[in-house]
Amino acid sequence: MPQHPKKIINMNKLSESISLEDGSSILFCRSDESLFNATWYRARYGDVDKLGADPLQHFLTWGRLLERSPGPDFDTRFYLSRYGDVGSENPLRHYQSLPESNNRPVTPAQLQAEMDALTREMDTVWQPKQLMSPRVVPPVVSYCIPLMGRLDDIRSTLAENLAAHKELVDQVEFLIVLFGDSAKSETWIHENFGASLDSGLLRVICNDSLDTWHFCKAKNAFRQHMLGRIYSSLDGDNFVTQSETLRLLAMDAEFSGHFLLHHFSGQWGDGTSGRVSLPAAVYRSVGYDDSLLPRQFDEMDLILRALQRFPAMPFLCIDADQNIFGKSFFARKFRDEEGLPNRIIAIGDYSRRPPLNPRGENYTKQTPYLIHMGNVNAGLSGFAASSDPVRRNAYLNKLTADKHRLLDTMPREMLLSTFFHPPSVRDMNCCISAGQVCAFLVVKNEAHFLPPLLEHYRRRGVSNFFIVDDGSDQPIENWITDTDVHVFHPKVGTFRTFKTAWVEALMTYFLPSDAWALTIDADEFIHLPIDTDSFTALTARLEQEGQDFMPGLMIDLLPAPGTSSQVLQHAERDFLQLFTYCGNADGLPPESYRNHASIAWAFGPYAALAWQVDVRNHAFGTFDSLRKIPLLRWQPGRHLNQGFHTLHHTDGRAQPSHEIWERPILPVHHYKLVRLFSDQARAQMLRVANNYHARTKENLSLIFGGDGKGAMARLRDLPTRPALQIHDRLTATACSLPKSAFLGVV
Repeated sequence: MPQHPKKIINMNKLSESISLEDGSSILFCRSDESLFNATWYRARYGDVDKLGADPLQHFLTWGRLLERSPGPDFDTRFYLSRYGDVGSENPLRHYQSLPESNNRPVTPAQLQAEMDALTREMDTVWQPKQLMSPRVVPPVVSYCIPLMGRLDDIRSTLAENLAAHKELVDQVEFLIVLFGDSAKSETWIHENFGASLDSGLLRVICNDSLDTWHFCKAKNAFRQHMLGRIYSSLDGDNFVTQSETLRLLAMDAEFSGHFLLHHFSGQWGDGTSGRVSLPAAVYRSVGYDDSLLPRQFDEMDLILRALQRFPAMPFLCIDADQNIFGKSFFARKFRDEEGLPNRIIAIGDYSRRPPLNPRGENYTKQTPYLIHMGNVNAGLSGFAASSDPVRRNAYLNKLTADKHRLLDTMPREMLLSTFFHPPSVRDMNCCISAGQVCAFLVVKNEAHFLPPLLEHYRRRGVSNFFIVDDGSDQPIENWITDTDVHVFHPKVGTFRTFKTAWVEALMTYFLPSDAWALTIDADEFIHLPIDTDSFTALTARLEQEGQDFMPGLMIDLLPAPGTSSQVLQHAERDFLQLFTYCGNADGLPPESYRNHASIAWAFGPYAALAWQVDVRNHAFGTFDSLRKIPLLRWQPGRHLNQGFHTLHHTDGRAQPSHEIWERPILPVHHYKLVRLFSDQARAQMLRVANNYHARTKENLSLIFGGDGKGAMARLRDLPTRPALQIHDRLTATACSLPKSAFLGVV
């Protein structure tokens, strides 16, 4: 939104203190820089001088009641008509009490200037070339109908909708975007509605961007094609009456084109909750969120984000009580927590026809995964839109639980099409046999790590690699074509919100029941116990022992002593040869280390195990969880942790606790610090830091944000030892030494 300077009352200039009836006082500047202009006020309202009243006192006493403005740069009537958070307060006092960051428009001219600028910007982005149309003048409203393979919907609605709007052809267009195999639908439309196509009342666009249905992506497709300045969503089975359109045009005139109308009747499942009308510039600017899951909450998310971004845009609804803020706890909570000031205005009902296929209020209860899909999308929406870090974290925590419920209930056959773009036929038909161990990882631009990683795990018996390529500049399948590597590209969520869901979807789809799997990052190279030559042998032994996972300790690798800075500029290329040492701290960890939340949670009384190798803490003062659960049996009710630090369960099982360190431990050689020794790699780490949780982001900034030479010097000063030598200590400690050994007593 364009910024306009808020005119602050200047206390350093001539000012006057006015005592109000409630005992408070307010200071207004009498200079021209103030939003209160006494000369303008006298000239505008002649009764002030007739009464012999002080202009400021008169405004403070009567301004709100009479809807009088204090000057040319603040319109009281406009302010009251647009903002619902004023209460009984004087509008100017209310505005002046807002934080400087609240830059809401206070006059119609300011709002119009902002919307004109936004419209020009969006036209440049979405319609750089003039669209072909028989129209001389663009319509006011574009009814936008996305359709994919459901020709029967418009067979029964389109003719009536067009007939009802013949007299409004200059003001309305019906725009249909056909997705998928659209030849049959396109032919039927052209054969039956030639006159409407010729007049411009109807337009049809074919779009091949969707492999499966996705509400948000389908509804975003109109941004580059619509001609109207009001976007109005319409499903294929929806009817729209002439009286409904006339009401919409009246609202457009009354609110000068800046409003959001939700056509929701107040009853879920009757086909109205997905209908919304708003300025085309706002629709293009805010858009539907493509990262949401394919169904549920798409309109709600658009409404909340649009109102949040455009506080002067009133929310128009059919009923003052039966709207989304009355019916949806989530919407009401979001509005209240974010302090959305938009006026809520009930416009009353109008003549409408029900849709062809109303689902009914309880339709989601008949399909449980739809309930969870809606909850997940709500969490994604809240996390993305919330302005408060604490609330964002709360949304993220609830989102995690809702993802687990969704993955527990979603039919297996829907997993790949819901979460991923279509994979290759070979990857789609991959068959994993019982006893095989597969690795799962999410990567982005990890070309330097992947070839040695694949070689490392193949030598240790891993049969297949399932890789989620989260937008690498060079897609992995273009340069790795090995038959044991299967690449998938996500189409919903982000790394921070959906990393584990992507991996879990692949594991559930491809793995046999109770199969063993490795969950790793591209810079994590797990080593086997000394007496074991493969992961298949290791998992067979774990099964015999009644174990269903094995913990790992993350060991950050460092350059061998004496490695030159010049050589380390090529660290990413030669990391296996150069990074062969690890931390070797002696003594007990201090209380501040043992009691830190992340250490206490991950290690409890066994903090000394992490302390000896925690070079990031010793060099940079960061606290990272070096605990991993990298090897596990995939079972119903089991779920992954974002950093693979623990396991979650929805079947009542508890998370793994500190007793895991009493068992054998897998050494996880971690090459994250390889990126520290190259300026380019260090900058890349800072760029991706936002993808991580707040604590991890802060730690990455501490490690990679400073001077590279200083960081290298701190690491070189640490006590180290060859990394392979630590393996004996880990396995011996875990297998045979008493608990006191973990505490550093023996």
